[in-house]
Amino acid sequence: MRSGSAPSPSGPTSWLRGAAAAVRAASRGSGRRARRSAIIAPLDTAGFLGASATAWISTSPSLLPRTWWMWAVNIGLSEVYGYGGGVLAGRVVRRLGREIGLQVRIAPDRRRRARWAGAGALVGISAYSWVRGVLRQREISHLVQEGPKNLATHVVGTAAGLGAFLVALGLARSTIETTRLYRALLRPYLPRRLVTVLSLLLTVATVAVLADRLIRGRVLESTIERADAANRLISPDVPQPASSLRSGGPRSWETWQSLGAPGRKIVSGGADQALISRTMGRTALAPIRVYAAKSGTRTLEDTVDAVVAELDRTGAWDREVLVLFTGTGTGWLQEWSLSAIEFLTAGNCATASIQYSYYPSPLTYFIDRRSPERAGRLLLDAVRRRLAELPADRRPALYVAGESLGSFGGQAAFRDVPEMLSTVDGAVWTGTPSFTPLWQQLTARSRAGSPAVAPVIDGGRHIRVVTRPRDLHRDYWGGLYEQWEHPRVVYAQHASDPVVWLDLPLLWREPAWLQERVGHDVTPAMRWFPWITFWQIAADMPLSIGVTGGHGHSYHEEMVPIWAAVLGQDVHGAEGEDEQPGRTAQHRAIVRAIRSIHPQG
Repeated sequence: MRSGSAPSPSGPTSWLRGAAAAVRAASRGSGRRARRSAIIAPLDTAGFLGASATAWISTSPSLLPRTWWMWAVNIGLSEVYGYGGGVLAGRVVRRLGREIGLQVRIAPDRRRRARWAGAGALVGISAYSWVRGVLRQREISHLVQEGPKNLATHVVGTAAGLGAFLVALGLARSTIETTRLYRALLRPYLPRRLVTVLSLLLTVATVAVLADRLIRGRVLESTIERADAANRLISPDVPQPASSLRSGGPRSWETWQSLGAPGRKIVSGGADQALISRTMGRTALAPIRVYAAKSGTRTLEDTVDAVVAELDRTGAWDREVLVLFTGTGTGWLQEWSLSAIEFLTAGNCATASIQYSYYPSPLTYFIDRRSPERAGRLLLDAVRRRLAELPADRRPALYVAGESLGSFGGQAAFRDVPEMLSTVDGAVWTGTPSFTPLWQQLTARSRAGSPAVAPVIDGGRHIRVVTRPRDLHRDYWGGLYEQWEHPRVVYAQHASDPVVWLDLPLLWREPAWLQERVGHDVTPAMRWFPWITFWQIAADMPLSIGVTGGHGHSYHEEMVPIWAAVLGQDVHGAEGEDEQPGRTAQHRAIVRAIRSIHPQG
């Protein structure tokens, strides 16, 4: 091929020579060093200002106290967003300036002073925002009854966030350089417009393949493997039940190994008959706990049939109360809720649940959202069919419950609110995610003027939303409900629970609960910012179950008065006066007893 002639399209050798020439032409003048410097080039001025502004905002308060990695996530992701927005805004401003002929010139003798003044202002604002953020974190710790984090937590988190931003910026610039490389390879052979489109498509494909290898091939598979190993683990600290009234115990049709780690904890936990009798001051029954787990050889329908068979075997239909729980993604159930029912009924109850998955709840929601919905619906339908075979005067009262993803799945058993009220004798839903369809139906019909954190539905006649036990008998503002009728349904949700409030529209729209800025355990200094607030609350989620009970996603002592109210054991007059002293003392005794068997709560 002669110098300067067009490359011959025939033959792989000619194509490779042409590609090499294109690459050389693309890098002529600066070579490899120019391409490398493009990745580590200085920050764009407008982008730097945008990243700085979003970093200041990211130190603003959210729902829960932050660990070092929560600081890193908030600062890093916010700076990525701010840098990209700043670069785009800078280009738009410069182009508009050229169009209208606007030019800003600073005299050389003043340019240096302007730079120092700007640098001083940036440092001062950064220091102020960081100190203010640390002080707000101390305020949040006080609101949720946690000890404040030490100063090193904030320093390390800030440094890690800055490092994460620089890594993300390097990846973004590498992606841009990849697009330029594809463009250089394709330019000699294709029209200009087609080169632009194909180079973008090839870049997207390259990034998608690498992300698939990393996220699905490494992270996702590793997460699933760890979840499977944790589910199979038989801990020596979790003893096999000696009672035939527990699944996995003597004469149970469910083997101890088949229950999964969460199921084994559930059936081996709780109070025994003697402790319940002492606490309640009367002779109690031994409570029934039934559980079954889905496996590779057993479908969800088969698992539900196994639960019904266990209910038959244990004589659960002869108990006064039967509660169906829908678990979280791993099959976990709230021990406080289970134990509260068993104490309040003096053991005259049975609880039942199934493990439909062993994945963590976020993973279950994204890759297998139908399983929790099907689990809640199938279990309720099967139990109702079995109850229909019994004489009306021999049927136990039927209740349903669930927490977090379990609340989402359990409510999927009902098409609408009237069906729920006509189907069961009561329900307790805790930490319900905002994307739950039934919850969205309820909030759409809430009373005007009631807060988004505790909306009033139909005057509280059947359904009450509580952020703390006092909301059971008076609304959030202290007003009276209508007379509470059966069936009773309680939605328990803390104002500081990020599981409840995280929703995709939070990226671009301010929600009502933030506009109102109410919540006894949420700082009124919290504000909404596009993109940033979403990631702040997302970072709050992983540790929300570990905060002090009564805050975040930790529903502990309040489950006792909540279940007492749903079961109809609360004692209040028509005007909603305070609970009787004897009943309050009994609830405190139940709380102490549950803590004695469940100290980690």
